[in-house]
Amino acid sequence: MKKLLLTLALIFSCSGSTSAADATAPYYVPPAQFSVALEVMDMGFANVFALFRTATGSFAFDETSKSISNLRLAIDTTSLLANTNENQRDLSNLLSAFQFPEIRIMAPDSVTFVDNKAEIKTTLTLHGTNKPVTFTATLNRSGKSPHGGGMWGSEGDAVGISMQGSFKRADFGITDSPEAPARFSDTINLRLEIQAIKQ
Repeated sequence: MKKLLLTLALIFSCSGSTSAADATAPYYVPPAQFSVALEVMDMGFANVFALFRTATGSFAFDETSKSISNLRLAIDTTSLLANTNENQRDLSNLLSAFQFPEIRIMAPDSVTFVDNKAEIKTTLTLHGTNKPVTFTATLNRSGKSPHGGGMWGSEGDAVGISMQGSFKRADFGITDSPEAPARFSDTINLRLEIQAIKQ
């Protein structure tokens, strides 16, 4: 958790500022407004889902061009929550959550949404390994939100984005847990639901 909070401080301090000549503004993703779900096939029978209860991040967003840049997201793997104790244990062991307590998703380049759709090429840091992963993204809405004013504020500007991506765990050196050999498939899907507030 301390590592995650340190990352958040760095993320927030690097967000930048808005000027009259630059329509790009920094946005912060509060943990309470960031939902992260993991999906993986269980022995070929059905997908198992889990949620991460702690995640946050930031990015820059240009309302005029509908573009996003400097995307930085951090997910606390130790906050994983599944529907059963067995699933939670096996998924945590699969990710080596306490050895590698953070997933990072970074995309410095600017990407423009066309018809509210975009592909965001990111660097995913997981299990001590960095690999490129492309997320499909949907710009849901930008405008005033009752959650857009911060913890103590009232209504403010916000932007909502949905992201989905998948990766092969073998690419990140994630092998089967001895407690659950051959249980989970190689492909893991991530789904991110973000409502960020303008700073």
